[in-house]
Formats: sequence, structure tokens, C-alpha cells
Amino acid sequence: MINNNLNLYQLNRQISLFLMGWGVSSMILGATLFFFDNQFLRAISIQFLLWGLIDFILGVIPIARNKISQRKKLYKILFINSFLDIIYIIVALGLIFEFIAEGESIIGHGFGVIIQALFLLIFDTYYGFRAYKLPE
Repeated sequence: MINNNLNLYQLNRQISLFLMGWGVSSMILGATLFFFDNQFLRAISIQFLLWGLIDFILGVIPIARNKISQRKKLYKILFINSFLDIIYIIVALGLIFEFIAEGESIIGHGFGVIIQALFLLIFDTYYGFRAYKLPE
């Protein structure tokens, strides 16, 4: 029983720390790209700044609250997020191929979203399966 809780605790902690690291990295890259005088890169930077901030906050909250999600709840949330990530990718493709709107900035937003969403799809799916495979 103690070992199960330790594994669940470690998994929760690993998810939070990894998400915080991705968030900080995204914000640093977003802040760097923002200074380029190019609408495409500036749009990517905005997406990286916003997604990075959200990812960082989502990683910090469980650590600050010192809360461990239950295994079943954790994998359900991660699998729902994986489904949402697919929707984000579809929207991003609509932006990239200018089905939704036109312009260099729109394409940049699409690339920013697709990069973030692809990472999160891999992240959420991987950790969803890890949480699912943990013993009760």
C-alpha cells in the first residue's frame, strides 16, 4: 500500500515538474521570439507565452497545494486532455492552411498552437497510460 502511494505521489510530482519546465521553456522562447520584427514569429511567440504561462500554472498548483490526484481521476483527466489536444491540432491546421482566416500572423498562431498541442498530446497520452497502469 505504501509503495502504491509513493508511485502515485512520484507520478503526480513528475507530471507537475515536467509541465512547469515545459511552461518556463515555452515562455523563454516566446519572449525571445517576440523581439523579432516578423509577424509570423511574433504570433508564434504569443502562443508560446500564453500556453507556457498556462502550463506553468497547471504544474505549480498541485505542488503549492501539496495535493495528490487519485489514480482514476488523474488518468481520466489526462485522457480527456488528450482528446482536447486533438481538437487544438485540428484548429491549428485550420489556421495554418488559412481555412479560418488569412495572413502571416494567422499562420504563425497556427504553428504556435500545433507545436504546443502536439507536445501536450504526447505528454497527456503518455502520462495517462502511466497513471492507468499503476496498481490500485
